[in-house]
Amino acid sequence: MDSTLAMDNAEQFFTLLGVRPDGVASVVDLVAAEDVDTARDRAEALLREHLSCNQVEVWRDGAMVVQLSR
Repeated sequence: MDSTLAMDNAEQFFTLLGVRPDGVASVVDLVAAEDVDTARDRAEALLREHLSCNQVEVWRDGAMVVQLSR
């Protein structure tokens, strides 16, 4: 059996950066999602889970698409 993961053509990959007040990205998460709304939901959860971060940036293809702050 082939153990290679198949990628759905509808999926996009988003990078989430949890940024502390000093500008350091102390948390990084990679999210496979079909749309930016799903990535935003994960970013909101990340902000709740990591109290040291004051914002979460959502990136795709080298561009920030969403920035959430406390």
